[in-house]
Amino acid sequence: MDLLKPLLAAIAGGVVTSILSLLVARAKSRPDMRGWRHLKPSPMHWTGIGLGGGLCLLMIYIRLFVGSSRADAETQMTILTWLIILFGFLTIVTAIAMHALQRRSVRWRGTSLSFTRGSVTELRKFDEVQQVRVNLLGQAVVFFADGSFLRIDPHASGASELLELLEERNARSGNRISPE
Repeated sequence: MDLLKPLLAAIAGGVVTSILSLLVARAKSRPDMRGWRHLKPSPMHWTGIGLGGGLCLLMIYIRLFVGSSRADAETQMTILTWLIILFGFLTIVTAIAMHALQRRSVRWRGTSLSFTRGSVTELRKFDEVQQVRVNLLGQAVVFFADGSFLRIDPHASGASELLELLEERNARSGNRISPE
């Protein structure tokens, strides 16, 4: 049995994972000309779109033009069809999450938080934050004193920095920040 191919594939996977981990860890939000820091799609978002789309296209090509010559070819093509649907759906969900992140245009400077809700840009102070919770989808939900809220993708570039700042700021003021 030739172990070289699986070993090379494992090494390549490890290298790609390490590079992506470094990119995500270094993805701090840098201030723009006016001092605002922005939440942006992270390398993990772009990798999800690139690899998900590439795998989906490869599987479609195999389904349409290559097929299978095995005795259970019909079963294999049925499974491949479901894989195409699954990978296509997950790639679309990732693209929608990236679009929502860009549409919200979350940014912060000092103790001010600005974001877009519909067609209105809201400017809030960190002191207005009552609590931060994590919902079932893994998003951080920031609740304000007036009952409104803001969903933040914790995988976005700069999200951990913003959430840590909110936690630090509100710990001093006595407001509750919880990871529930």
